[in-house]
Amino acid sequence: MSEETYSLWLVGGTGLLVADTALQDQQYALDSVLFAQLHSDKLNGSRFANYARWYSGYRTALEQRGWIFTRSRSDHQRLQEGAPPTLAHILKSHLQARHPSLSGYLQAAITRLSQEEVQQQLRAFTMAQPEKANGVVCELGVLLPGPSMDLCGLALGSELSDGIDLRESGATLGEYVAQSIREHLHEMLERKQQAGNIRNLGTLKWEDGNGAT
Repeated sequence: MSEETYSLWLVGGTGLLVADTALQDQQYALDSVLFAQLHSDKLNGSRFANYARWYSGYRTALEQRGWIFTRSRSDHQRLQEGAPPTLAHILKSHLQARHPSLSGYLQAAITRLSQEEVQQQLRAFTMAQPEKANGVVCELGVLLPGPSMDLCGLALGSELSDGIDLRESGATLGEYVAQSIREHLHEMLERKQQAGNIRNLGTLKWEDGNGAT
């Protein structure tokens, strides 16, 4: 079991586990992820209509905030016949493959994210409006000291009727980011009344990996 402590944050359409040893950069990471989502929404249109284009813009916006991508992978997975794994299970399994020691915390995150109250908060970012498109886009990630982020996102929709578009990325914060820049980003999100889309879901407790997903 990991001896680290993790909290779970809701950042737009992303569930982000944050290590307590990464608190120094927590706010900037949260603000960066939300900003990148909103920026790509504005420049590239709906994440549900063209996920590949939207995700490219999402990554570019993170790079503009100083995050350097050290790893990137995309994959199209066909849906399994019968009872396929849930989308949450797919995200968890991919992150767990890179961070085996976080298995119980990832399970706890999935359990908390599945609560109806949290799902209501997520839907605006993760589920398309029927009249616009048909699809689901969601992401799960981990913020570690360094700081570094591992993100795993996926899209499932009408244009992907035979499968899932999976996107995995790893990034570290590059050059020193001045406190004034960090504060400016946070103030901008508050001014645009977007800061409320970042919510603390509390500290995670280790869960048995056999729990519900």
